[in-house]
Amino acid sequence: MTTEPTIDVVTRHPDLVGECPLWDQPRQALLWTDNRSERVYRYTPASGEIETVVDGHAAYAFTLQQDGALLLFMNNTRIALATGDNLTIMVDGLPGEEHTRFNDTLVDRMGRVICGVLPTEGVSSGSLYSLSPGGKATKLHEGMTLPNGMAFSPDDRLLYVADTRANHVLVFDYDLTSGGIENERTFATFPEDDDGAPDGVTVDAEGGVWVAATGSWAVSRYEPSGALDRRVSLHARKPTSVGFGGDDMTTLYVTSSSRESSPGEELGPAAGALFAFPAGLRGTLEHRTNWCL
Repeated sequence: MTTEPTIDVVTRHPDLVGECPLWDQPRQALLWTDNRSERVYRYTPASGEIETVVDGHAAYAFTLQQDGALLLFMNNTRIALATGDNLTIMVDGLPGEEHTRFNDTLVDRMGRVICGVLPTEGVSSGSLYSLSPGGKATKLHEGMTLPNGMAFSPDDRLLYVADTRANHVLVFDYDLTSGGIENERTFATFPEDDDGAPDGVTVDAEGGVWVAATGSWAVSRYEPSGALDRRVSLHARKPTSVGFGGDDMTTLYVTSSSRESSPGEELGPAAGALFAFPAGLRGTLEHRTNWCL
């Protein structure tokens, strides 16, 4: 169950908490965020160039707009449109979520944004929302400890969601017509002592589910049945998220964290790096948003 492809360390910034690796096909470039450093970066493999495209704004996740602009999901559930150096607030917080923040996001093929919301004070659990273009919010689920990475199955009929503090990945039936979810069940569990806690999630074209488990030093692929297929080791204790890219969509990019949970914690020589390796399988492009001013 273990495979060791050649791991490329793309950059050793290091990120405090790297997240949201997202491939921009027209630009042939990868975007990702370091939310603690309040930056979004763009890496162009053909040239090796790494640019800062957003600076000074803590984007916990973002989506690519149809025109290439970025929709940033931020503290206090605010949503902003970033175009060049301009930042325009599109949603000034979700009703009733004044003491929460966004975490990961996912766009369905109808343009809805599925997003996790985390407590920052006063409440003890997180929620999942569906946002229609423009920001109208529908709560899909509540009571998760820490909703994190999300992905759709290739046919859009299943929604996978990592609940990090509960140490499992959940799967729901997803209704693309209504945007609703039902039939919650556990897809994969992660015994903390052995496998870390699930963080970022993506799905390949064959329906395999890739999970970056923070604390595990590894990324793992699960068959659609939930059986562990393979495990790829990294020189970083805390991989945080995963996403496919490259001109043939067979490169898996992995972000990581260099932030200590306790003083002196062993994080590894490449903690906070952005990694890339050949997955041997194709991913699919993430859908884009089309929110207008």
